[in-house]
Amino acid sequence: MRRAAILIAAFVLFSVFGFAMASAAETTPIATVAVDLAHGENPKGLTPLTYKNQTLTPGILETIKDMKWVYFGDPKYADELGIKDLGSKITYDALKGVDVLIIPQPTNPFYPDEVQAIKQWLQEGGKVLWVAGDSDYGSGVKTQQFVDSLLDQLGITNLRVDLCSVEDPVSNAGKSYRVIALVQPSPDTPAKDMITKGFKYGGKVLEHGPGVVAWVDNPNGQGNWHVLNDTSRPKYTYVIVRTTKNGEIVENNAPAAHAYQAGNTGQFPIVAVQIVELQGKKPDVIIVSGETPIGGYMPMWASVYYGVKLDGPTFINNFLHWSVDVAQGKIAPTSTTSSSSKKICGPAAIVGLAVIPLLLRRRK
Repeated sequence: MRRAAILIAAFVLFSVFGFAMASAAETTPIATVAVDLAHGENPKGLTPLTYKNQTLTPGILETIKDMKWVYFGDPKYADELGIKDLGSKITYDALKGVDVLIIPQPTNPFYPDEVQAIKQWLQEGGKVLWVAGDSDYGSGVKTQQFVDSLLDQLGITNLRVDLCSVEDPVSNAGKSYRVIALVQPSPDTPAKDMITKGFKYGGKVLEHGPGVVAWVDNPNGQGNWHVLNDTSRPKYTYVIVRTTKNGEIVENNAPAAHAYQAGNTGQFPIVAVQIVELQGKKPDVIIVSGETPIGGYMPMWASVYYGVKLDGPTFINNFLHWSVDVAQGKIAPTSTTSSSSKKICGPAAIVGLAVIPLLLRRRK
């Protein structure tokens, strides 16, 4: 009897201990995501997207629960969002413990010490950085310049946002600049099914007034610019989201674009990723997009816009999890080719391009 009692007690103890361990595993976040709200960005999409007091899309914070969310920016957001504020500036100390940094369409420049902090953080390896740009409409020109300046100074990725816009007169939400793009990863994207799983609407995502992604052959900002597609791209670089074949390059404001020209038509990249190998360390994942997953006028997170149903939340959720897995070494990059490169050396190569600024009106 005594032996049986001991066995029963041991069974109960291990059951309770095992349950506690399982519960802890379930609540431990797989990654910590920091959102930059310190450079003029807004938190739209972190909380529910609403229209006329009706919730159209639940917020990221209540949807992607297996990641810990924090932010840089005004302390006022702490109560609104219910997440930790890491400070009013990006610092290396604050980035310790952060796995993913999202910079969603900055409207103010970065201080040199902030750039150095991000650079030092990336040098640790195993990090995900998502830098989101904008079109060249209105103040979007400055956002494009801030994004490219940051990427130049980091010197770790070839990807850039070109100084133009892309529209789609066919696939849109009522206006050509409300682009409805498609999640169509490059054919050799590693584990690409992880990015596209669970789509209900064909991988449609909103890109409201987007810019277009290009690449430079010198990551330090002194190289030639190239169009980005599945046959013209750097090593370990993949297009993730693109327009339909009806996409069209548009110039709204000077300066002129480097790689694309107004009037070009076809499929154009709006979201691209480069996996950066670091010696003896896990890779960094650098995402550059011409529109933002969070914030902006209406982010990619939207699940419906002007009656068009979208896979925005599913895509963002999938893509963040895919990116973390790549950065943690769970998904290995596949070799990419760059069999053809359309080289254009800055705006001087397109002198004479008619850049016709549109009347500055508020786009809705």
